[in-house]
Amino acid sequence: MAGPMTLAKTFDRVDDVSKIEGCNTRGIEYRWPTFLKEIATFPAGSNVLDFGAGSLRESFDLAARGFNVTSIDIDGDLMSAYKNSYNWPANGTTHRIIGAGDLTEGLAKIGDQKFALVTCFDVLEHLEDPESLLRLLEPHIADDGKIFITVPNGRTLFELAFRFDLLLARATKRHIRPGEPHLQRNSPEKWKRILVSAGYDVRQHEMEIGFFANTVAAVVQLPLALGGRILRKLGVHVDALALSERICSGARMAVIDRIDQKTKSIFRGLYGWNLFVASPNNRPT
Repeated sequence: MAGPMTLAKTFDRVDDVSKIEGCNTRGIEYRWPTFLKEIATFPAGSNVLDFGAGSLRESFDLAARGFNVTSIDIDGDLMSAYKNSYNWPANGTTHRIIGAGDLTEGLAKIGDQKFALVTCFDVLEHLEDPESLLRLLEPHIADDGKIFITVPNGRTLFELAFRFDLLLARATKRHIRPGEPHLQRNSPEKWKRILVSAGYDVRQHEMEIGFFANTVAAVVQLPLALGGRILRKLGVHVDALALSERICSGARMAVIDRIDQKTKSIFRGLYGWNLFVASPNNRPT
């Protein structure tokens, strides 16, 4: 008899910090106040939609903060498996998982429900048409509600490499799991235009993950990842990601982070990630 199916946890962030607070990446513990200041204005018991919830890291954080959370993503079984990784709070909050074949189907399953807050972390870059999806989200945001968004900066070395790998995979017909590749490679300015065109007012726009740290990590990680892929085809297993993390860690990255902090005004447009706080047009601020 066949054993239980193993679920592929591609974007496993169970042990990472919530994107509401920051992100541990490039050998640096990034912390940002952008979302924390905003979320403090929402009363406990508010309804929140974690859209593209993935490993439920933010869903868990939101529940711990006293919010009722609805988590939507394309794989309900995977979200249920992730849910067992957390010690959910007994604080009277509710948590609902909605899995669907695609994110649009997930939205259809919540009917006309509205939310005080929608989180959309690292989702839009995976979509063919992020503007249309943002338009579908808009009716689900309450009159005084907001949406938190994170998306990568398409100008970075990592995103250029991801685009090349996607084109190569398509040309060679290499299988890529749905929802994994970055289909968008947009500059910060273009992401902002997409939000405005979709009917949103951008309340805040911050850039995080420093230019030098992001670039150094890419220079180390990308060749190692390619070499690891080649070696696996030859039957040799090398954990290229773990090796790159050992190289890009500790004092080395701490020095690079300090350089990033001192030069942010110059290189802000080349930072790795966009953080947006937005609300639908013609809504109260």
